Amino acid sequence: MDIKDKSKISDEYDKNVDLNKENHLDTDELNSDDGQYELDWDVDSDELDSDELDSDELDSDELDSNLKSNGPNKHKSHKKKRKLSWGNIIRYIIMIIAAVIFLYSGFMLAKIYLEYKQGDDIYKSIADTVLVPVEATTSDNAQEIQSPFKYDHQALLNINSEGIGYLYIPSINLKLPLAQGSDNDYYLTHAFNKTYNGGGTLFEDYRISNGLSASHIIIYGHNMKNGSMFAGLNKYLTPSFYKTEGNDIFYIYTGNKLLEYKIFTAYISEPISATYTYNFTNATALQAYAQSMKLLSSYNTGVDVSSATQIVTFSTCTGDGTQRVIVQGTFMNETPLE
Repeated sequence: MDIKDKSKISDEYDKNVDLNKENHLDTDELNSDDGQYELDWDVDSDELDSDELDSDELDSDELDSNLKSNGPNKHKSHKKKRKLSWGNIIRYIIMIIAAVIFLYSGFMLAKIYLEYKQGDDIYKSIADTVLVPVEATTSDNAQEIQSPFKYDHQALLNINSEGIGYLYIPSINLKLPLAQGSDNDYYLTHAFNKTYNGGGTLFEDYRISNGLSASHIIIYGHNMKNGSMFAGLNKYLTPSFYKTEGNDIFYIYTGNKLLEYKIFTAYISEPISATYTYNFTNATALQAYAQSMKLLSSYNTGVDVSSATQIVTFSTCTGDGTQRVIVQGTFMNETPLE
């Protein structure tokens, strides 16, 4: 090594010492016994490994790359952003599902409401056509029923040829037409004018012969949540309601006559039970049946059915649909209509 090279290395050493002082490094530490900071100045510059320089340059490049890319935390940052992104997607999906459910529920509620309104409009129109209110008048015959309506049976048949009459229960303000079809399914989902409607129609069991002249008439109807159809029958399970004056009577208009009945029992039945026995062959069998049904009553009505000649049974579902609310009446009187 010539003098110029040694001079150059010496100058570099002086510069390093000055830099260390500026950075508050202790020069004694540089000369510590462990030799960790001891420098060997007898190194020939030709012996410097170019690969190490290249390595330093690579390290510098990596450092620059890390600095530009926020270093090794960039991957974590991206991962965090990815997790947040998936979280947002899941939240959006949940919000969309909730919105769809809300819209569907709203649609179904609107559909039910419109179906209720449609049914109400249909039966109001039929009542306006078939029943005409009349002024109350006095009668010399105590047994004669004073009809609150003028009934047009032909007008009923013009709307539906399967019409058999019109039921009127004053205590629950029920005035609805009656039909008897060829099965017990059709009128569950069709109004009296045969328009599709969830409220259906009050109808007599199709298996019963002679329609409203049969010894036992079974009439079915829905227990609607809006209080229509046979929903009011639930009130008869309460004795105080039954004992209110006039609440024990109902009427059926048919042809040119008005039939009066007195309720003698109200109870809960299973869907399949002796309640639905029909087509009795004689009066004795019918009267035995009436006595057994009276024993099922939720309370004692005190009505004598030992001489019953005709029984009418109303049947509707309970609130949960597993059982049936039953109200039965016995024939009392008949009045001809003009």
